[in-house]
Amino acid sequence: MEQTTSPPSGYTCKLSEEALKKAREELNEDPSTRLAMVEALRERIQQSPDLCIPDDDHILLRFLRARYFDVEQAFKLLEKYHKWRAQSPEICSNMRPSSVRGLLEAGYHAALPGRDQDGRKVMFYRIGKWDPYQFSAYEVFRVSMISSEKIIQEEDTQVHGIAMIADLAGLSFSHAYQIGPRVAKKIGSITTDAFPIRVKEIHLLNQPMLFDAIFAIIKPFMSEKMRNRIHLHGPKTETLLQYVDRDALPPEYGGTGPPLDEACRLWTDTLLACEDEF
Repeated sequence: MEQTTSPPSGYTCKLSEEALKKAREELNEDPSTRLAMVEALRERIQQSPDLCIPDDDHILLRFLRARYFDVEQAFKLLEKYHKWRAQSPEICSNMRPSSVRGLLEAGYHAALPGRDQDGRKVMFYRIGKWDPYQFSAYEVFRVSMISSEKIIQEEDTQVHGIAMIADLAGLSFSHAYQIGPRVAKKIGSITTDAFPIRVKEIHLLNQPMLFDAIFAIIKPFMSEKMRNRIHLHGPKTETLLQYVDRDALPPEYGGTGPPLDEACRLWTDTLLACEDEF
């Protein structure tokens, strides 16, 4: 999309008072200067004519919130984000949800309905639903990118962040074969410092012995901050309740929310209905 000099897009804040309080305390967001900061970021982008960014207050705000309203850091995040996408055609050349329809319909992933006790969106993945003979690791990661692009449109997600949960039951050598250093580097870079989302926690369940070898490949490409947010639960899925409340989890994992298969179907329908957004 070509860069324009159109006027501000008429942003209206939809955050609750509670979310606004967190935005002030944790993200340095000041409602009285919010749009002035957006304009400052817009002006900074205009100094780099080769960087084509949609001139949209809502989009620019995502990057400001992700970098605590530091304009220069938000600009650097924008640069990294667009550079990563340009250098990752195997993931980003076709971001339409229909390109990974088979994975979605297999029940591999869902953004669970509602939010947890801290307002976070909960992203759930089931490795056993990934057929490595049918889908590449790049397509699997595309699912995560598509979902992230969708949920980051929500201001509550920008402020509260996300919690990621992955059930690794069924992880096999066929999966591991696809996760080499090149894939690991791409995953690590976008997770750490190239996407405007706050990953607050990563929970791994039912990890087999093979996981240690795979994690050894991915770990060097993750920041220490992100590594410290990983929690290994093994088969004791009940320990997940120490971090995510029951209302946000499916019953298969000790929660009272909708069954995971249902949540996957709902999220698949949501993404496929938004095909033209990607």
